Amino acid sequence: MINIINLSKTYQKENNTVEALKNINMKINKGSIHGIIGFSGAGKSSLIRCINRLEEPTNGEIWIDGINLMELNRDQLRKMRKRIGMIFQSFNLLSSKTVFDNIAFPLRLSKVPESTVKEKVHSLLELVGLKDKEKAYPSMLSGGQKQRVGIARALANDPDVLLCDEATSALDPKTTKQILHLLKDINNSLGITIVVVTHEMEVIKEICDYVTILEDGEIIEEGSTTRIFSDPRNETTMHFVGSNHELPKEFKKGKVLYLSFIGDSAGKPIISKLIKEFDIEVNILSGNIEYIGGKPIGKLTVEVDTDCSKIPEVISYLENNNVKVEVIK
Repeated sequence: MINIINLSKTYQKENNTVEALKNINMKINKGSIHGIIGFSGAGKSSLIRCINRLEEPTNGEIWIDGINLMELNRDQLRKMRKRIGMIFQSFNLLSSKTVFDNIAFPLRLSKVPESTVKEKVHSLLELVGLKDKEKAYPSMLSGGQKQRVGIARALANDPDVLLCDEATSALDPKTTKQILHLLKDINNSLGITIVVVTHEMEVIKEICDYVTILEDGEIIEEGSTTRIFSDPRNETTMHFVGSNHELPKEFKKGKVLYLSFIGDSAGKPIISKLIKEFDIEVNILSGNIEYIGGKPIGKLTVEVDTDCSKIPEVISYLENNNVKVEVIK
């Protein structure tokens, strides 16, 4: 669906050259929700704005449905952008226009007949849950309602792709969850490919199928959201998913193992079977289960007697039961 090849973006600031993006290569599958995450200055917003050429890449190619956007002239790009909706952190609504007129704005720019505009806007208002707000002005709306208007406006031209640039970072946690559920529903019902830029891993966890982690303008890790949360391989990724392990102050100085249970293994009594199978003592130090993309991922820190000569067998047993094992002491 979206194929980015050797993409670079360089800014000139006075006498300094800033490399915002360095040779980015990534694919975004059709109909997926793809997250892009990183710290401030990682290049997230530059990347998402290059996808529709709001920012002009310095080098590289951007392919959407077999069309290289870098080869399009201004008129061709304007037509292509109708297939790429975008929502922003700051909402970008027209303060002097009603909710109805804000959503109608891109349709009127495209000279859509007014009867069709009215039908389309009412349909979108129902989709985003704002049927009673069509005559309201942005100043009369909450942050969540403003973002719903932004989403409806972005969907007005029936795009194939929806780009979300920090779309929930200005919202409170409850409203954020509501907006994310709305995006998930839109993805499910309309099949739109959604690209989400965020600095919050909770957003990725809530709705994304796949995630790309950026640092200093480069991709440092990517994979399915389930894999990233269960098996992070980069220090920055570990920071985002909370996998930097700290040993508890009190333990018997045995072998400490960090276990990740994925899918079906998260609901199985693997530890109790392990104890019976090897006749060993296992001390559970900490643990929890969370759901990523609807799949349970269990995380458990356990201590096994340091004198246990069966540790290699224990690790092999766990791995054969789809449990990732990391020896942290």
